[in-house]
Parts: sequence; structure tokens; C-alpha cells
Amino acid sequence: MENRDNNLKNGFEGYPEFAEKIVNMLTDGRINKAIPEDKIRKIRRVVITGNGDSYSAALATREFNSRMFMNRDYHALRCIDVARHFVYPTEHPEETLVIVISVSGGGSRVTEAMKRATMKGCTTLAITGHPESRMAAEAQHILKIEIDPPKPGTPYTPANQTKSYFTALLTTIMFGAYAGILLGTFTSEKLDALKKEIVDYVRNVCSSSVLDRVDDQMYELAKTWKDYLGFGFVGGGSDFSTAYFGVAKFFELNGSLNCLNDSEDWCHIDYFQKDRDKIGTIFVASKNCASFSRTVESIASAKKSDRNVLVVSDAGKEEFYEGVEVVTLPATEHDYVNPIMNFIPLFMLGNYIALLRNYPYFGGTGDDNPLFSQSGNINTIKSSKIVIVD
Repeated sequence: MENRDNNLKNGFEGYPEFAEKIVNMLTDGRINKAIPEDKIRKIRRVVITGNGDSYSAALATREFNSRMFMNRDYHALRCIDVARHFVYPTEHPEETLVIVISVSGGGSRVTEAMKRATMKGCTTLAITGHPESRMAAEAQHILKIEIDPPKPGTPYTPANQTKSYFTALLTTIMFGAYAGILLGTFTSEKLDALKKEIVDYVRNVCSSSVLDRVDDQMYELAKTWKDYLGFGFVGGGSDFSTAYFGVAKFFELNGSLNCLNDSEDWCHIDYFQKDRDKIGTIFVASKNCASFSRTVESIASAKKSDRNVLVVSDAGKEEFYEGVEVVTLPATEHDYVNPIMNFIPLFMLGNYIALLRNYPYFGGTGDDNPLFSQSGNINTIKSSKIVIVD
């Protein structure tokens, strides 16, 4: 830990090139090949889902894609709801587009959700890295997520763990933009501007100067936060998806006890925790998010109630209550672009806490970890029984 060279910062330096490759690869021709444009034009409602990081990608793109499918119902739902509880329309079911995001495509619940939607007569689209997977096999249409494997000879970087989320998010937002052009809510000129904004944002955040500064700041904070009882994550709108992703990574990276809420409901629920001085509370607060003013108020409440507060923002420290820790990232114009990069400080912090605790990723991925052992059927993500609910 003396040199702290865990290759995470170096891994993120390759993201600008990767982002440019992805957004330029997802052309209208490629997307039209995945799902014909005449089908998209007939859509009257969209249901998008996934589990874990894939659900976070659905949340991150919800606001933008809702605008692309303007005047149509757009639902970003939990996968168990899509698989078991959502009530599908019986009239013109083909006008309902069900999108299931899963990089692996191997989970029982995503397979069940896709199978149920297909049986209901919906138009179905799998966004996956594995077109041959059992989830994709149940879909009418497949849009492949392209994830570059590490180059031979390059050192391992934990940044590889965020690549699938990053790519799923970019793939989903590019699909939404393409649909917007077909439906008249977006233009080719705006798409070009969006691609440029995304690539510029990734390049600005992943510059050496920004990554060095954020890396140093998160390491210093981790030395203080490593012994806390748990961590809370808070955000509103598109920032909520980053808070959700942060919770997921903290569970995976260091096995900590974590909470998640939005910037309004936090004041009604999480606010009443005890041992507040032993909890790290992380707010995601982007200036262009409609919830920004409410998040600023909640940050002040958190600090005044003896919490240890970190704010991830594109705003300066002067915007927030005195005494909170602020990690400032470069700004971008639109709120729906923020989740593409503003998770980086959360991942760096979680990774350093894990290293300082000497805690292996997922608590270890070998058979000695009962959470990964195939004996006893403890982990049922892939073995869970598939049940089709009418």
C-alpha cells in the first residue's frame, strides 16, 4: 500500500478511447439490424429492466430515453416485477417493447422476464454481451454489447469490473437516441452532439490530472473511512443511478453494510439512523440535475446531524455546507450524461477501503467462499426456478 499502485487509475485512462469506439460503433445501421425501424415506430410503451449493474444502466438512461419515447409510456422496472408482477396490456401487445439488459444473459430472472414478455406477445429486445445466452434465446431481437477483453500482457485493473456497466449504459443511451430520431424527438445533428459530449466528458474526467487528484483524495479518505460501520448512498434523478451503482460496488468490493435512498426520502427514513458518526454518507449532486437544490439541503442535514459526508459533484465546495468533503469532477451539459463517469470516485473509494481492510473482491471467488460454492445451491442466480406468471 506504500505506492498504492492497484492499477485502477491507470485502467480508467483507457476509457476515452473505449467510449469513442462504442458510440461510433452503434450506428443506425447496426441498431436497425438488431431491431427494424418499422417496429420501433409502432411502439406505444417501453418496459426496460435488468439486475444489478444492468438495472443501474436502466435507471441511468431512464430520463433521456423517456424523452426519446416522448408521449409513450416508459417504465424502468425491477426485473422481478417484469418477470412476475407487471400487468401487460392485452390489446396490441406488440406495441409494448420490453428491453432486458444483461451482459451475461445467463440469469434465471432475466430469462424469465424475457420469456414472459415474449409469451405475452410483446416486442422484445435483449441488450447483452452474449447473443447465444439463454436470455437472448427468448428474445425476438438482440443488440450486442461489445466489451473489449484486456489486451494480452496488460496488468489486471479493477476498472475492468466497471466496463460492462459503462458499455451497457452507452449502448442503451445510443439505442434511445436512434429511436428518438425515428420518432421525431431527436435529430441526427443532436446525435452527433451527444456523441461528442459523451466522449469529451469521458476524456475530461479520465485525464491524468483529474484521475491523479481524485485518486489521492479517495485514498486519504479511505484511511479514515475504512473502519466505519457502514455507508449510505444518496442521489436524485440520474444521480440516483450512480448512488445505486455505488452501493452495488461497495457490497462487491468490501462487503460493507450499505443503504441507498434518494435525496428526499433520505430525510424521511435514513436521517434517523443512530451511530451517525460511524457511518460514511455519500451524496451524488450534479448541478444540472433537477434534484440538485434538494440534495444540497439534505447534505446540510447530514453534516449537521454528525455524519461524515462525501459529495461527488461538478460544483465547487462553496455550494455545500461547511465541513463536508467534496470531490469535484469536470462538468458536462446534460444530466443524463453524468452517470457515464461520476461513479469513478465511488469505485476508487470502495476499492481503497477493500485494500486497507485486506478484503478480496466479493470476499474471494474461489470454492472456499460459500457464496460462490456450487455445493448446497446457495447462489441461485442461475439455478433459480423459472416460473411464467400469467
